[in-house]
Amino acid sequence: MEIEGFGTPLTGHTVWMVRDSWVPWEFIPQTPCRMLLTGSPASIVYGEPWTYIVHPTSQKDWSCAATILKAFGAGVVAWTSDLVVPPSFLRFLESAPYTRIMMGYITEPPLLPDAVFFPFSKTPDPLFLSICKAMPSRKGHGTYTVHTQWDDVITMMAESGMSLLISDVGETAWTLFWYKRSDSVQVTESVAKAQALQLVKAATNLLELR
Repeated sequence: MEIEGFGTPLTGHTVWMVRDSWVPWEFIPQTPCRMLLTGSPASIVYGEPWTYIVHPTSQKDWSCAATILKAFGAGVVAWTSDLVVPPSFLRFLESAPYTRIMMGYITEPPLLPDAVFFPFSKTPDPLFLSICKAMPSRKGHGTYTVHTQWDDVITMMAESGMSLLISDVGETAWTLFWYKRSDSVQVTESVAKAQALQLVKAATNLLELR
């Protein structure tokens, strides 16, 4: 079975990063608004060029986040698995061309993903197959058709240093593709140093509180 590399832009779509917290910039053109929503400062995703990091704890916080996004009209909005996003905010995100990214250990994604990125795995993971099987019928096509060579596909990906994703964006069916996370690295050395400094300051503040 031959699997092609993914190459379709995901701007304005919903993406699920299974058990992972990063942004597939290779498929999302750079945008001025790159917002991360987290449940706590401890769950900040470092290593990404965020322009806004928000820890919403009240309705006012969610309103402020929405106001920022409205000012741009489009952009990337990602959230970590420790955050429960209100249905009203989800509806707001779907009403405009925002690229929505669900990160981490989410058992039931609040939005139907258009693309699911699986982490690199050297051995077949039952979770990958169960998620693919759960992809519903839509856009005039059916559910995902499971290939008999599933375990061979995962092994082939691992041997080539590639990871698996499933998507129907630009396709007529749910389709498997390969990708490499290294192709999406966007952070420059200066940004990495600044984020490292943030970590040091956060650790210092914690020590002072004790």
